[in-house]
Amino acid sequence: MENPPTLTTQSSSTGVTITNIDIPFGRLIVIMLKTMLASIPAVLIMYAALAVIFLVVLLILSALGLAIGGLDIEGLKLPTEMPVPTEAPAPSKGE
Repeated sequence: MENPPTLTTQSSSTGVTITNIDIPFGRLIVIMLKTMLASIPAVLIMYAALAVIFLVVLLILSALGLAIGGLDIEGLKLPTEMPVPTEAPAPSKGE
């Protein structure tokens, strides 16, 4: 049977100072794996929250007319249509 982890502390008037933690290597690996697995849902929730915030900001900007082509300030005119070339350039002879 494995020895349980031990904890040695020194008490002072301002708090507790940990001086030694004795954890077997195998138990340390298990702790790290559990921590990694526990972080996955937290990351997914964070991404979902950031996506919602991004969409709300995008909707607000769209409603204000500042998103994708809605900006029309004096001196800054965005084209509404792409120009269509009327003729193709003639191929050069001799190449």
